[in-house]
Amino acid sequence: MRYQVIFQFPESFFATLDDLIAFEAKLIASLPKTCDFDGYDTGSGTTNFFVYTDSPLAAFKNFRTYLGTNKVEKNLRVSYRDVDGDDYINLWPFRDPRPFDIMYPKGVDPFSAKSKRSIPKRSPAGVSKFETPAADEWPTQ
Repeated sequence: MRYQVIFQFPESFFATLDDLIAFEAKLIASLPKTCDFDGYDTGSGTTNFFVYTDSPLAAFKNFRTYLGTNKVEKNLRVSYRDVDGDDYINLWPFRDPRPFDIMYPKGVDPFSAKSKRSIPKRSPAGVSKFETPAADEWPTQ
């Protein structure tokens, strides 16, 4: 697999361990067969689910189709990176300029309302919200 996709939630999103495990099962069921689920990690204020795939955009689109409720999407960040790389590319929220990391320094909360204010409401003129390196894997019509 070429990419690692991370689905990130605030640590407080899952009230109990049973909620987290139930969500994990739903996530695994929603992913295309071309994805390998690698587990989750919780701590430093976030819960991260790790998926390996050759198609990060397909994994994200399937996730949104099956699990993309308003409650989930308001508390979600999705990023991916090359398996051998260190630089993350944000998939969700669209147009999110904030740096992504698995662990954030003390005092940094990527899910706070103040932090989310830095996300532009619209893309610049002539730029699609899907213009990411992952978009190259989808043919245009």
